[in-house]
Amino acid sequence: MKKPGILLIDDDKNAANGLRKILLQDGYDTSCVYTGNEALSLIDTEHFDIVITDMKLPDISGFSIIEKVKKKDADIPVIMITAFSSLQTAIDAMKKGADDYLTKPVNIDELELILKKIWEKQLLVLQNRELRQKLDDKYGFSGFIGNTPKMQLIFKTITEIAPTVATVLVYGETGTGKELVAHAVHHNSDRRDKPFIALHCASLSEGVLESELFGHEKGAFTGAVSERRGRFELADGGSLFLDEIGELNLYVQIKLLRVLETGCFERVGGEKTLESDVRIIAATNKDLEEEIREGRFREDLYYRLNVINLELPPLRERREDIGLLADSFLVKYAEKNKKDVKGFSAQSARVLNNYDWPGNVRELENAVERAVVMARNEFIQPDNLPSNIGQSLRKAKKDTFRIPSGTTMKEVERKVILETLQATNGSKSKAAKILGISTRKVEYKIKEWSNSDESKVLKE
Repeated sequence: MKKPGILLIDDDKNAANGLRKILLQDGYDTSCVYTGNEALSLIDTEHFDIVITDMKLPDISGFSIIEKVKKKDADIPVIMITAFSSLQTAIDAMKKGADDYLTKPVNIDELELILKKIWEKQLLVLQNRELRQKLDDKYGFSGFIGNTPKMQLIFKTITEIAPTVATVLVYGETGTGKELVAHAVHHNSDRRDKPFIALHCASLSEGVLESELFGHEKGAFTGAVSERRGRFELADGGSLFLDEIGELNLYVQIKLLRVLETGCFERVGGEKTLESDVRIIAATNKDLEEEIREGRFREDLYYRLNVINLELPPLRERREDIGLLADSFLVKYAEKNKKDVKGFSAQSARVLNNYDWPGNVRELENAVERAVVMARNEFIQPDNLPSNIGQSLRKAKKDTFRIPSGTTMKEVERKVILETLQATNGSKSKAAKILGISTRKVEYKIKEWSNSDESKVLKE
């Protein structure tokens, strides 16, 4: 494992150079300066994993170094060295943000132990930062794609409700991204560092559901050979996502209602009352009001859940986003599979736009992943897509334009460019790439036809 880069600051050149030599021999990439101002310049322009500074420098104090380092990045550790064995100095250094403290002459073994301890802690910080970035990419708003008014309203609503503790009910067909919304609500809330626990209610039998939600005691039923915590205990302080909540039986609904009202519950087979601070985010593809009328869902539970309502549109109702989503998935899976795939052919783009996507975004993602894997050149062709989507290809072929004999080349050129632009949702750069011409030429032609009725349908 690579050792950290260190900045060493000490006005005693002999001591500094000697210490730097030892650190270099131990594998630490160590830079050394002899004044505070030199250090400040380096800190401004370069990154160091650890800073070791003398407290007394000829121009500024070591406390100023600590302040500068922590202002740039509070996670960079600083070790203070002083010739004065003063407890008060150590306390002052720690208050200013120093991570540890040594006295001169420096004990090398002690320094190496401190560096080892600090670097192990720093690696955890870096790993957590990397994980947080991945979570931001996936569950922050960079992970959402959608320019339609409906999706923009959903993004805005998530931003507004995430910091609250309100219960959220998400409606949407299978594959529309209900769990992604639940993650986004949690990830953008004050509970983001607490657990996010999910339970898919439709996949469990009635008997198992109660145990999964509330846990059970040893011997509560046949097979309960040990005590087990339920999802409410596991999610304490965080969020619990209940997917397909319309599948809960009425008995479990009663117990869930009690937890929502009081925060209290008992494990299956247990007598002790437990408490849990959990934010509920529920999702369903059922019409719960219809379920209430049919006697399959409790009205009081529905109103407890339906504090904030989010309804995700199916993909067929936001076709303008199909191209954006497909492009995003193409980049993702081309990189993942190390394929040099740059885009969709005009016919493939038309197929994607004509298909109704009953499986919604999830189906689109799977289709693009397959297409990338099966692609034989830079552009995905219709036969790279799953065979069932070929049904929409036949529909697309009906829309293929025919060129009557006697049509001039100028008219053919106009028809081809306009059709390609429509297939790419108005993207001039994509159309130009597919047609093998420059984007400037496409823009020039659009300007030339700007007074025609047909060009008005294009998205500029």
